[in-house]
Amino acid sequence: MKEWIEIDRPLDVEADIPLIDQAPKEVRDEYDRSSKNKFIAWVSNDTNLIGCIKNNRSISAEFDSAEAVELYEMEPAKGSGYVGLDIKSKNGECLAVIASSRYSQKSLQWLKQVQPILAKVFQLKETYEHHGKDA
Repeated sequence: MKEWIEIDRPLDVEADIPLIDQAPKEVRDEYDRSSKNKFIAWVSNDTNLIGCIKNNRSISAEFDSAEAVELYEMEPAKGSGYVGLDIKSKNGECLAVIASSRYSQKSLQWLKQVQPILAKVFQLKETYEHHGKDA
C-alpha cells in the first residue's frame, strides 16, 4: 500500500461506511493481517484506487476521477436530518460515500475531524455542502 492510515472512530459515533465491500483483495488481505476492527484509509500502489475499510465494509474510488472529500449535513427540523462524507468527482458526482448517518452532533464532529485527514491522505481538496433543514 502507498498509504495505510488508521483513523480513530469512537464507539458512540453512528456514522459508518455503507454496508458494501468494494476494496480490492490486496486491501482486504492487508486489513485481515494487520488492522481488524480499525477504520483505515488506504491508497493503493498497484491500482488507481483510494478508499476506506472497516471490518466487512469498504468503499473505493478511482483517484484520477476524484477531486474532493465533501462533508455534508442536513439539520433536523421535522425529520431527523443526516450527515455524511463523500468522495466527489471533478464534475460533482458522488464516487463513494465514506460514512453517513442520521444527524447527530457526535457524528458531525467526528466527520469534521476526519475530513482533513482523508483529504490529505487522498491528496484531494475539502468541500462542504449544507442541505438546509429537514422540513
